[in-house]
Amino acid sequence: MKKVISIILCIAIMLPCLGINAYADMSATMNARYERKMRLVTELFREDKETLEAVEACGRAVVFISVSDTMNQATTVYSSTGKDLDATLDKAFQKARLTGVNPVWFKLDVVTEIEEISYEDFKEKYAGKLGNSMRKGIAFNSYFGRALLEAQINSSGYMNYETGELDLDAINKYFKKAKKKQLAEIPETLYLFKTKGYFSDTPAGARDLYDSEYAAFGTRKYDYSPEMMEKLAGKTSRYLADMVNEEGKFVYGYYPIDNEELEGYNIIRHAGTTWNLILQYEMTGDKSLIAPIDRALSYLDTYLHYKDKNTAFLNDRGTLNVGGNGISLLAYVCYAEVMKSDKYNDTIKALANGIIYMQKEDGGYIHTLRKADYSVYKEYIVVFYDGEATYGLLKAYGLLGTKKYLRAAEKAADYFIANNYEELHSHWIAYSFNELTKYTPKEEYFNFGLLNVHGYTDKVHRTVSAAHTTCETMGATFELYVRMKELGIECDILDDFDEEMLFKAFSRRVKYGLHYFIQPEQAMYFVNPRLVLNSFVVREDAFRIRIDDIQHFMGGYYLYWKNYETLQKYLNQE
Repeated sequence: MKKVISIILCIAIMLPCLGINAYADMSATMNARYERKMRLVTELFREDKETLEAVEACGRAVVFISVSDTMNQATTVYSSTGKDLDATLDKAFQKARLTGVNPVWFKLDVVTEIEEISYEDFKEKYAGKLGNSMRKGIAFNSYFGRALLEAQINSSGYMNYETGELDLDAINKYFKKAKKKQLAEIPETLYLFKTKGYFSDTPAGARDLYDSEYAAFGTRKYDYSPEMMEKLAGKTSRYLADMVNEEGKFVYGYYPIDNEELEGYNIIRHAGTTWNLILQYEMTGDKSLIAPIDRALSYLDTYLHYKDKNTAFLNDRGTLNVGGNGISLLAYVCYAEVMKSDKYNDTIKALANGIIYMQKEDGGYIHTLRKADYSVYKEYIVVFYDGEATYGLLKAYGLLGTKKYLRAAEKAADYFIANNYEELHSHWIAYSFNELTKYTPKEEYFNFGLLNVHGYTDKVHRTVSAAHTTCETMGATFELYVRMKELGIECDILDDFDEEMLFKAFSRRVKYGLHYFIQPEQAMYFVNPRLVLNSFVVREDAFRIRIDDIQHFMGGYYLYWKNYETLQKYLNQE
């Protein structure tokens, strides 16, 4: 018995020591991580002569360090100590280390410009601007004791872009959480500042971030290669696949500032997203995507309404939608092509027949019918439905070779030409005429395909918002243009058509759109980083994430990936 008691006493004495040693080991490991991350980003900063000169021009050093464990919103600390850059960096680093946060994502921001502005002028300057378009941080005093990086301002919704006002309550809530003195009011004078960022999300490397352009600010740099597009598809396809539940329904989307899931569901967008997920499977060859694709198609099946065994429609909330038939065809045909499967051939025939059922004598379409009796519900809703239906018919023809599908598509195309559909610059019209010229390479169809973007490419090139469907428009039109050149067809419009701007606009939208893809350096500032990581957002609408937004972004990147070599030749030609 005495022996047992002695053993127990020894264990009791040793346990605290073991705990202390384990804690010491953990602390040493964490400190080593911080030291390594800090070394990586500061080495990169020290090599950046332009930024060093900008810091010197400011007359003082102001730096921010942000850290996140990937699961929680970044803890941000800052320090300002006159002209002593080394002391400033060290002070911020010591504060960051004391947070105890595992620094998987580690970001250094260095202030390069400071602008003093009155709050009244600030509101006037930013009222009515595009949402989340202000790309400068805000300090509420001249010594930066309380300040917010632009990433914090936008990803936490601290600013009202309709009025230009700052949300005092929300900002104070953050300052309270960060153990900083709260503001009695928004001060009369603000200090706007621009930063240059350096970021590490791996144990061995760091990268500098863009510090210019509206959407590019604070994001990493890309090489825009096909390999990079495949990596992008690998990330976004997994994001979409993870949104598919067991019955095959996607999570429709989120507003990540408030960590809010979008309500409602749109089965047409479900069909389009499923189609795009299959295209991403084609890009990546990731076998793990097959199961969620199969579930998503099975869920789509439940929304098909059969008039008879040979005629089907997509049931969109009680109405039968011609565009929905077209988008559904894209999903089923793409599955057949990529998976080498005839599983859905009967479904494809029935949906194509449904479109023909809704086509009028003049070639146009009735857009929606009542499910109960197939009477007309709304004859016209939006141009997208026309393009979707025609593109779907052409994809069905390409797979099955059924002539009536091609004839119906040609009839629709003639209607679009006669009714000046080019004025609407629709991406679905671009898709459909690109597909049509594969089978019916008439000069008038090539001419209209180019006319659809004539006078529009310059606007596409200049726009600063996401405009994700324009990348698809440019990509599909580029394919049509290349085919026309290969066939030696000369169109009437060519004398006035700016082909070089078409190439540049396509390339520009590819590069610009990538700044809406959320990498760790942006995700870390949201309340739930994992919710936004590897998604595409619509920055101008409170960083909205929706399945069809991802579809349209990646639709453009699929066309770019597919046409990369050809586009480079045209961009580099004399």
